[in-house]
Amino acid sequence: MPASAPPVASAAASDQRSTDFDTSPLLNKAAPNFALRDLAGHSASLADYRGKAVLINFWATWCAPCRVEMPWFIALQQKYSTQGFVILGIDSDPEDVPKLPGFAKKMGLNYPVLYGNQQIATKYGCCDIDRAGIVRFATVGLGDRSTLESYVQELLGAPSPSQLGTQITASTAANPSHLGP
Repeated sequence: MPASAPPVASAAASDQRSTDFDTSPLLNKAAPNFALRDLAGHSASLADYRGKAVLINFWATWCAPCRVEMPWFIALQQKYSTQGFVILGIDSDPEDVPKLPGFAKKMGLNYPVLYGNQQIATKYGCCDIDRAGIVRFATVGLGDRSTLESYVQELLGAPSPSQLGTQITASTAANPSHLGP
């Protein structure tokens, strides 16, 4: 599937997988910037990952399907990080705040974990962002590992902003919305 086209799921395919393709208004648009706190208390923004393919994963410590995906994310981060791929794990449950560092350590998460909130989760609800900062895939729920990896490979194939001769939209980089705690 070309990088410019959002994924399309047939009724049969959506019945066979628990991932639902989101009809996100962000599809094929520049991902809005955000700034959230990481586990060390430092600010991390989407603009910090300019030129990288980014998978944003919203999760919570109590979410069983999230725990299924975490080993996949760890493996994808190990396999593709040197090619310019990063996963941002955003926990948006305020009750998780005190237990998040211990949980991330116990699970062996090797990617940035950020303290989120319901506002940022609602704003995004997804997504996979190519190197130019464009939302290419928007999914909700537990998918399958091979499909997830195919998305990562496609995102990595998209040209970087320097290859395009442009930057991620100046409006998103210059005007981050600080939504973190």
